[in-house]
Amino acid sequence: MTDLSEWQEYPATRAMYETMRDDILANAYAAGISGEKIDELELGVEEMLTNIISYAYTEAGNVWIRARREEDFFRLDFADHGQPFDPLAEDRRHLADRSVDELEEGGLGIYLVRENFDRLAYTYEDFQGAKANMLSLWLKLI
Repeated sequence: MTDLSEWQEYPATRAMYETMRDDILANAYAAGISGEKIDELELGVEEMLTNIISYAYTEAGNVWIRARREEDFFRLDFADHGQPFDPLAEDRRHLADRSVDELEEGGLGIYLVRENFDRLAYTYEDFQGAKANMLSLWLKLI
């Protein structure tokens, strides 16, 4: 298990997805997350990492991950130097009233993350010597 209490850098590639996911889950278990919350956590990890891997960079890039217990929450932070993109900017709550067939492409994953996580935050700020997308997710441990 890679300790993610401090920022860890990974190549933002599909080949690294499972390694990143496994490191996050191992840190979540070490932080005391309940088994009931793991599915919610995995959904958020998959959505955020897939978006970073697929859309952040036009050429090779990296993602930084930090994960730790913060009081009664498991906090997960992602950073990348890709194209600026705030996944929280568009309110997708209207999706709850529509069937899957009626939905436009995109947005469903972040909608589900919003529904399952207790808090989300996005900033675009200096990180590791350049501007970066900074996304944080908080999930209650129990």
